[in-house]
Amino acid sequence: MTNDTVEKAKADVKKGIAEAEKAGAYVKADAKADVEKVKASFGKSDVEKKVAYAKADINKAAEKGTADVKNKTAHVKADLEKAKAEHRK
Repeated sequence: MTNDTVEKAKADVKKGIAEAEKAGAYVKADAKADVEKVKASFGKSDVEKKVAYAKADINKAAEKGTADVKNKTAHVKADLEKAKAEHRK
């Protein structure tokens, strides 16, 4: 394999890793929000439950947003590496 091919393969692997990390972050954010909602359902008033649910949903969205940004950044970096490898041909 040529060095360019190796560099392209590395970039593809980095994209795959970024996708796996994003999926893991999504699962973690969902689970964390679910736990917070379960905790909120015990011994609290309806208003307190609604506030806790909203807070859990907001935190979940923020964590997923962070994961999306990290994923996009990794993809852009990998695409740049691929472009550099193609340009060296």
